[in-house]
This record gives sequence, C-alpha cells and structure tokens, in this order.
Amino acid sequence: MHLPNCFAIVALFGFLRLAGHLTDPLLSDRAIHQIIGEPSRIGDLAYARQGIKVVTWNIERGEEFDEILSTLRTFDADVVLLQEADLFCRRSAGRNVAKELAGALGMNWLWAGEFQEIGESSGRQPALIGQAVLSKYPIEDPAVISFAAQARLRWRLTPLEPRRGGRIALRVRTAGVLVYNAHLESWGSETLRRKQLDEILTEQARHASEGAPVILGGDLNNRPQIRSSIFGRLTAASFADALAGASDGRRTSIRHKHPIDWIFTKNLTPREGWVAKIEGASDHYPVLVTLAHDR
Repeated sequence: MHLPNCFAIVALFGFLRLAGHLTDPLLSDRAIHQIIGEPSRIGDLAYARQGIKVVTWNIERGEEFDEILSTLRTFDADVVLLQEADLFCRRSAGRNVAKELAGALGMNWLWAGEFQEIGESSGRQPALIGQAVLSKYPIEDPAVISFAAQARLRWRLTPLEPRRGGRIALRVRTAGVLVYNAHLESWGSETLRRKQLDEILTEQARHASEGAPVILGGDLNNRPQIRSSIFGRLTAASFADALAGASDGRRTSIRHKHPIDWIFTKNLTPREGWVAKIEGASDHYPVLVTLAHDR
C-alpha cells in the first residue's frame, strides 16, 4: 500500500472517531466515573490471613479476552486489579469485560469508568473504559478518586482515540486490605503524574487507620525509577515496593524497558513476587505478589 493511501486511511479513521462527539451519547464526568458491579455475589467468605495473592494487570482493553481469562485462571489470585477494562466497546466485542472475567473466575467484582471512548459505541449504548477489582472475598467501601490534575484536552482532541472523562483511582476494601487501583496519566509530564499520586496518598492518609494494611497497585506510567519523583513520595508515605526482592526481570510492558506497573504495600509483608511474561494477551505483563498481614 502506498504511503499516501495509508495517511488517507488513518485520516478517515480519525475523522470517524472524532465524529462520535456528535453521534455518541455524551456522558457527564459523574456518569463516566460511576461504580458498577457485584461486590458480594459469591458470599461472605472469611479472608485467609496466612496470605493473599494479588495481581495487577493493564489488560489493554480486554480485546484478547480468552487469553486474559486463561492467564488469570492459571494465577488463581485472591485479588485482581485490572486497568483498561472495556465496557460495551465494539473493539472488545461489546463485552462488559470485568463482569465476564469475574463470572468465569467465580469472583466478586467492581468497575469504575475512566473514559468514555468516543466512536466505540454501538447504537445509543455508551462505550467506556475503566478500572476493575475482582476478589474472592466481599468488596466494600468503594469510591472513585477523580484526579483534579488531568490532561483532559489532549484526549478529547486526539483523532485516533478521542475520549471524555479523566484518569481515576478506584478504592475498595477486600480481603482485610484497603486497596487503591491506580492508572496514572500516560501523556502528561512526571509533574502531572506526581500530582495524581499525591491525591491518592492524601486520600489514603485520611481514610486508612494507623497500622491498617494498604495496597496501591496499577499502571503508574512513570519514568525510569532513577529519574522519577513518584517513588520518593511513596517511600515518604511508608509504602514499599512489594517486588523489591524479585530476582527476575522487572520489565512490565512491551513499550517500556523499565517497569511501569507496580504493587506497593503498607503494613503487609511480601512473600513472593514476580512479573509474568505473558505474550499475546496485552501490551503489559501481569505483576503478582503473595502478601501476609503483619499482624
């Protein structure tokens, strides 16, 4: 295919996506960031204090659903943090990705919207993408932290991926732990990401009692650790890298040689952690750790 023809196809695709601003039902930020799910559908199980296995994974919209499901089955995790989980997008076969994964895995689930995906809806059904928490245990106390610091205009006007809404963190309690599922901005500067992280840490300081076990996991989109100001903030807030002792490679995505997906903990003891180099399911690799309560 000639190069001019490629440009014409990309331009046409971008125009059709942007036209969704006129044809798609346009949601308010409040509607985009709604929380939905089945937080206690599998019953009130007592959490296992001897250890919980936690996974965080940016699943690249959930388009490779079967591969993602097969991988999560092999992990048999207690708590799963997902970023980029589609809701009713054409590209992922119109699935409610979080609900279908939870149903197949026999887990409770909650999902919160991050962006409305313009041009991805079918008919009048809005298409969204967001974060999800799946758990073998009841999920309680959910809330969305909608960051004040955003790169909002960049997403609205991007021809190949126009969006409404903004980056969020999803907070829940499950398995006896306060959990934050974060997805920090990929387009913005490190200053923007630091501001978003600071909003999570400020909320955590208000919401967690002294000595309470806390997990902060997700896709932080950070620069290499030696040049990132994010990690000093986490250390100052008494969070520790749960995979600090891992001996294998820490690369967590195809596009970045340095890790950008993390699990940080407070008042929990990591027992074993690793990055699972799963190919063909997402442009990110799942990060896993087994944790024990300090008391």
